[in-house]
Amino acid sequence: GGGGEGEGGGVQASISPLALAPQLALSGLAWCASTIAYYGIVLWPISLGDGLRLQTTLGALIELPVYVAVPLLSRRLGPRITWVIFLAFAAAVWSSLAVIGGGGAAGTAMLLAARLAGTGATTICYVASNDAFPTAARGFGVAVASCCGRVGSVLAPLIVNLMPEEGGSRMGALAT
Repeated sequence: GGGGEGEGGGVQASISPLALAPQLALSGLAWCASTIAYYGIVLWPISLGDGLRLQTTLGALIELPVYVAVPLLSRRLGPRITWVIFLAFAAAVWSSLAVIGGGGAAGTAMLLAARLAGTGATTICYVASNDAFPTAARGFGVAVASCCGRVGSVLAPLIVNLMPEEGGSRMGALAT
């Protein structure tokens, strides 16, 4: 042990997980949505060039601006608002894709915008969820939320593979 809490200390003794249920539910849901958003779009076939390596490299490079923007927005607007903005942006892009589909130049641009939004949402969730829990329960709360995020990352490829490919129907399902 550590931290001078003595035997039986920690979250279990100070704060009941039941008392944290609202924060756990909201953070867990947001983490799950963030990772489904990110991995759902990363696994989506986007034609960025010939060969898997080139597509993977270009896809990763597209994410770099988000890694700069997230800390700046988080500092200016706060982590929670930044998280909501990226999740709302992702939902708006996917809803648009459900209407126009993912083909052509406009569809590719929208898919890339969705990738940026998913990247931002998964990047900020680590910081934003820290603020959702009292100090004594922060580690426990973030761990539970992170586990929900891992569930989302497992569900994303299943969701993408189960959805029909024609039109924008996959994107409509991801947007809901």
